[in-house]
Amino acid sequence: MDGVDVTYVDEGRMQGFRFVPKKKSHKGLVICYGGSEGSPNFESAKRLAEEGYETFALFMFGMKNQEPTLTKIPLEQFEDVINYINKNIKDNKPISVLGASKGAEYALNLACKYPEIDNLILISPSSYNFAGLDFKDYGSSWTYKGKQLPYIDTKKSSFSSFLKNIIVPTIIKSPISYKETYKSAIEQDSSSQEKLIPVKNVKANILMIVGEDDLMWDSFAMAHKIKDQNPNAKIYSYKGAGHIFAGNGVLNLGRIRIATGGTIEGNEKARSESRKTIATFLKENHK
Repeated sequence: MDGVDVTYVDEGRMQGFRFVPKKKSHKGLVICYGGSEGSPNFESAKRLAEEGYETFALFMFGMKNQEPTLTKIPLEQFEDVINYINKNIKDNKPISVLGASKGAEYALNLACKYPEIDNLILISPSSYNFAGLDFKDYGSSWTYKGKQLPYIDTKKSSFSSFLKNIIVPTIIKSPISYKETYKSAIEQDSSSQEKLIPVKNVKANILMIVGEDDLMWDSFAMAHKIKDQNPNAKIYSYKGAGHIFAGNGVLNLGRIRIATGGTIEGNEKARSESRKTIATFLKENHK
């Protein structure tokens, strides 16, 4: 990559890529995580490195020394990241963490446990801890000190919601939408308040980026739930945008098509504008 040195970091449970710009123009570091697809969000880390930030694109699961699937991921694996940073990088403050979708859920949990995190950028976030995505090893997405974090059980959504939004669309080969399933699972859970990520005392500056037409889960409503607990958090929402600010709002995964929301124009506009919002937020907090 022009102007940026990229190396792979293999340090215990810290697995991913380090990007060091030849001309680092901002203090500290930005750590990027992807979503449920298991990517390290290489694209965001690369783009920010080209803007003069030292960045990391890290895997949450699926790599050496990590959980094989997105279930019961120990938050403590972030301690390997902190140790690596302290040992290898002199200019290591502030630390910003950027996470998208399940990566935003993970990042928010990390900030609850690790005050080393100074800034959070949450794209299409969740305010709740949800079940992991391995149905053979079902449980919470996250653990801490050997215990599963309390979670919303998505299997307990109402059958009518499951039928309408997942089964019928699968049969007639139209896009399936998970938004109502997540919403129903929250409504069916009498102790849902206990499954909220406890962000009240998080000191990190929080920026949330959401599409108002998110059909994966209701990140718009959940961003406001986060802000209710932590009023200093900032929300930037985009009309006509879905879960992943790309394409026509439908993700084609072979036989399955998933509705992610938004229009081509709305997603493109949100992608462009949100990048400017993130750039401004980082510039303000990495002086």
